[in-house]
Amino acid sequence: MLKRTRSIALLVSLGLFPLFAHAAEPSSHEVAARHLVQVCGGTGSAEAGAEAMMGMIRDNPELAPYEDVFRAWYKKVFAGGDLEGEIAKVYMKYFKEQELRDLAAFYETPLGRKAIATLPQVMKEGADIGMARAKEHESELVQMLDAAKAERQKKTVKPPN
Repeated sequence: MLKRTRSIALLVSLGLFPLFAHAAEPSSHEVAARHLVQVCGGTGSAEAGAEAMMGMIRDNPELAPYEDVFRAWYKKVFAGGDLEGEIAKVYMKYFKEQELRDLAAFYETPLGRKAIATLPQVMKEGADIGMARAKEHESELVQMLDAAKAERQKKTVKPPN
């Protein structure tokens, strides 16, 4: 009886396997998104970004002795799961399939490859400019916050009855 049950289960599972296998196939939209992720450096670009953050760890005297722990942690985090699929879903949320294909085609050109290689540095330098400007005008922000705080305290103080 047990042998017959196993045989029936095997036949049923083999009969249903094509349905499950077909359901697991990614859509053409997802295929295009994954391709774009790969063209842009794949999950290695996320790891490269994490590695770039190591500079901040090294610059912090309290954290610098634990750089190896931070590195081991992020390598473990990026090794697990389907990071490419998660990133692909973000692309799919904002771009149509054809747009993903067009972006991938551009990033496969010499100019596109230069853009991928250069944009992180351009963004870093842009952020540095923003931080320098904010620091330059920090005292103005402090004055504005102090004025707003004083004004709001006036509004919340109820006059005596």
